[in-house]
Amino acid sequence: MTDGRRERANERFEKVAEETSETVTHAATVLEEELAAGLAGARRLEEKLTESRRVDPEAFDELVARFRTDGHALIDTVVGQLKMADDQRGEVIRRYTSDAHDALDTVLNLARLAPEVANGLADRLASPAPKRPTDR
Repeated sequence: MTDGRRERANERFEKVAEETSETVTHAATVLEEELAAGLAGARRLEEKLTESRRVDPEAFDELVARFRTDGHALIDTVVGQLKMADDQRGEVIRRYTSDAHDALDTVLNLARLAPEVANGLADRLASPAPKRPTDR
């Protein structure tokens, strides 16, 4: 390879590296903004729980939906970076991607039961103890 061709190849690789770095930086910024919005929702839910000792199922579902969206976006971003790094691992990456999305959905589907369980527990703790018959 001549020096001129080597120099042009180096310039192209540097440009790709710079563009990749910019993409990762942009993705990190967007993710940070989304996480901040999700944390604000979690704090509001925590404040309501502290005040009323009740979990608002709608607010909880909204928080889970946001977390689900952000979680899937994060998985896709990581997978995109892995694909760029090595296309030879395509099948393994595809399987792991599918498993990661399924695991996230399963955990969040289970988490949707939390308000009902928490509110039921709060009701049981708040109700007076049943009266026992007196011994004679």
